[in-house]
Amino acid sequence: MAPHLENISSCLEKMALEAVTLERGDIPALAQIMKSICEVEEECDALANPVFTNLTCAVKGYVERLILGEADDTELLGEGIGCLQSVSRKMARQEECRDDFHSVLKKLGIGNENPPDSCGANQEGPPIAASDQIMTDEPSAPQAETEEDRQIVSDFITESLESLSTIEISLIDLEQDPEDTETINAIFRPFHTIKGVSGFLSFHRINKLAHSSENLLDKARNGEIGIDETVVDIILESVDTLKRMILGVQERLALGVPSDEGIEFGPLLEKIESAQSGSGDGTVKPIGEILVRKGLLDKQKLDAGLDDQKQKPKKKIGSILVEKGDVPSKEVIGALRDQKRQATALDLQVKVDTRKLDTLVDMTGELVIAHSMLRQNERVVSATDQKLDQTLNQLTQIITTLQRTAMSMRMVPIKSTFQKMVRLVRDLSKNAGKEVALVMSGEDTEIDRNVVDELYEPMVHMIRNAVDHGLEVPDERVAAGKERKGTIELRAHHRGGNIVIEIEDDGRGLNKQRILDKAKSLNLIGEEGKLTDAECFNLIFRPGFSTAKSVTDISGRGVGMDVVKKAIEKLRGRVEINSRAGQGSIFVISLPLTLAIIEGMVVRVGKERYIIPALSILESFRPDKRQYTTVQGKGEMIMVRGKLDPLLRLDRLFGVKGDFSDPWEGLVVAVEHEDRQLCLMLDELLGKEEVVIKSLGESLKHIKGLAGGAIMGDGRVGLILDIAGIFEIAQTDNLQAA
Repeated sequence: MAPHLENISSCLEKMALEAVTLERGDIPALAQIMKSICEVEEECDALANPVFTNLTCAVKGYVERLILGEADDTELLGEGIGCLQSVSRKMARQEECRDDFHSVLKKLGIGNENPPDSCGANQEGPPIAASDQIMTDEPSAPQAETEEDRQIVSDFITESLESLSTIEISLIDLEQDPEDTETINAIFRPFHTIKGVSGFLSFHRINKLAHSSENLLDKARNGEIGIDETVVDIILESVDTLKRMILGVQERLALGVPSDEGIEFGPLLEKIESAQSGSGDGTVKPIGEILVRKGLLDKQKLDAGLDDQKQKPKKKIGSILVEKGDVPSKEVIGALRDQKRQATALDLQVKVDTRKLDTLVDMTGELVIAHSMLRQNERVVSATDQKLDQTLNQLTQIITTLQRTAMSMRMVPIKSTFQKMVRLVRDLSKNAGKEVALVMSGEDTEIDRNVVDELYEPMVHMIRNAVDHGLEVPDERVAAGKERKGTIELRAHHRGGNIVIEIEDDGRGLNKQRILDKAKSLNLIGEEGKLTDAECFNLIFRPGFSTAKSVTDISGRGVGMDVVKKAIEKLRGRVEINSRAGQGSIFVISLPLTLAIIEGMVVRVGKERYIIPALSILESFRPDKRQYTTVQGKGEMIMVRGKLDPLLRLDRLFGVKGDFSDPWEGLVVAVEHEDRQLCLMLDELLGKEEVVIKSLGESLKHIKGLAGGAIMGDGRVGLILDIAGIFEIAQTDNLQAA
């Protein structure tokens, strides 16, 4: 390719990217486009192609009109740039140009006659499409011929799915406040971006649906139609359909021919067209609404200005208000800036493959272990070199900072998981015929990304149960003296080294008697079984346990809460239930902040060391001989704060030789799990430590009572105890018998 064409191609690509996301009145973006088109214009003489020159002049003139506010069709600009790209590609391939750009030039403002030098104007045969970017009725799948092409499509898929997630969240906010123009703009922008990029990549079906949805939102933000439940449902359906289409592109990308074929959306387009033909109040324009809300303009003056605008439809409402002296120009400019201002500023970010991030965290953990081994090396410990001590201390500070930074890079706000529940609650309440408000707090609380991924499924089950079982129908709530609309609260906060998530509803609460009756019918407890409230409520976590009288499409099959318990325990967490009849329930989930590091108590049994998770420890003590007793059928027991707890000897559990045989000679650590307590007998407490968790591998991962391993400072391995598994062993085996 000639140097002139290379420069032109680069400039046109920049212009095309700017045009894809260009919004009306975006002066900085238009200035960048003007700079690029001027560079293209400088190269025109060297090309000696009158068609390209005419198109360049037309596009430059149209950009000037956009800057001056004399034009506002950003899509036409994209069409003009697409034509320039089409001609430049043909010149690069030294192909004859037979495209008819007469209509494009006319729309850009270059006369009504066909330019005399226009290539192909007088050629025989039908003209072909002026640009690969212009949407056509017949879709043609792009060919991902190079790795660069595949990467472009892959980036489009990732960005589009992220954009659709933001649309979903903003739509729920919009339904609560239909007149919030800032929220409408926040929804409009992602649709606009998807439409532009999909057109650029020739995904015409995606382009068509995004374009129709964008038009619907454009009418809403211009006040031509009102936002109601129907409009929100249509946009949500558009989001779901676009997601399926984009995921289809992702599947076909693996085959080398990405396309957006296969999903029918004709009925959806009809719904969108029908919604666009609906009538809104048409009285309040976005700029006028901002001025009224700020108290800078009376509603009556705005209405009068809108009446004047009907006589001069091409005139902006802001200009009319300034000319009439109703609002100073300074305030109108300020309102325009408010209108354009995004809800949040963009941070400088770099996208990193999560596998690279996980590798960084793992290697940082290895560095911490190696550093600990170095500090405990006999030669280092016995050294008297002061400079060596200073260097080691400096190294310790650097590694500590590096570890903290690496771990924080994997921390993400729980907000994304919480906000997914908004859509879920909306759909569930609609299907169940209930009115439900979701209140969230602590969304900015950070948690390990891997924990967030695993947390979604159990939260879905708990929200489903809260809507279906917990909250009453509106009439029942009114009869009970409650508000018609039920409330579900999602809260998150840090407590110690853990994150606590609370899911609370103000519904009917758990029916203790029904739970007990169901448990007796399933032979989970005896007829005379007496349980505390906590023990009774924990029965709902048993596999297959459900008190639902009928199975619905929401819940009732007895699988949800069992899944919740297993998922939370897999994350080394726990879930507790507090419930009061007629007032509601609170489910409290406690989770470690990260799955890579655990805080625990290092203990010694014989020559082996074990780590007990700090979250499970109640207290440690040397028992008095009077605290020890044996109970027939229950083995050894230790009296802890007036209550007998079973005693489990770790030496017998793991087959090692301990230092002591009598409990009052050794030490005992009291641990808890699901409101049950157990005493672990050991030889020595070595101290509290944060350790990097290592997997035991496939062959050892199914051993009950062990959650993993950790490399200690001397290079030896310490085993991390799985407290849930320990309790299972204590129940099923007779290891605590003397």
